[in-house]
Amino acid sequence: MTDNSVDQSEEKVKVGGFIAPPIVIKLLLFSLICMCLLGVYAVFSWGMGDLYGYKVRYALEQWQERPQLPQPEEISEALADSNSALNWEESNPEYVELKGRVLYYRALVSELDAQGLDDIANAKVLHQQAIKLRPRWPYSWANLVLMKSYLKEFDEEYHQALINSLKLGPWEKSVHLTLSHAAALSWDSLSLEQKRLFAQNIERGIVRNMPEVRTILSAYTKTASICAYLKRDAMQNKLCLS
Repeated sequence: MTDNSVDQSEEKVKVGGFIAPPIVIKLLLFSLICMCLLGVYAVFSWGMGDLYGYKVRYALEQWQERPQLPQPEEISEALADSNSALNWEESNPEYVELKGRVLYYRALVSELDAQGLDDIANAKVLHQQAIKLRPRWPYSWANLVLMKSYLKEFDEEYHQALINSLKLGPWEKSVHLTLSHAAALSWDSLSLEQKRLFAQNIERGIVRNMPEVRTILSAYTKTASICAYLKRDAMQNKLCLS
């Protein structure tokens, strides 16, 4: 009678105190390799998305500092970069929001013609998507208010977006300026409560960003109308009597 116990033990490998057949070892190694590859791809995707996202952020920062609007070719390049960033990370809320902001600039360059209004509508949808992905980000809420101001959508979503942007980013410069723009653009269509909410934002905004807020209100010739809702103090006098 032949004893096969030695041969059988040689075909198994001891793993963590247990004797495992070679097929189990192969499966474990394969799983480990797959996890490593997934990790490498995730890091690579993040890196590539950030590369394109950085280009879009930089372009937007440059446009904000200029007195004139960007050229159409600049917008096309930034839009292509935002699409590339989203191709790598389609659920990244920052990249979704960046694309919405680029579309907004394209709408301004087109002087808000039919295509421009379509861009505004698409930007609104992108900011809504960004909010679902990152609901406590005040800039997305403020941008949603601005897009709906252009579209004259003064509904419950508009009102809630205004409240959320003020609640989540009361001292953020971008929120101050975006909402000041929305207020000046929409003032005649706002409810009394909304005017008071916008006034509170402007009161905080002029503490740190007086020149920018003054420029926005003056561009729409709404300084006097909005000043009537601001509390009387030295900052209000500086804005309204200068």
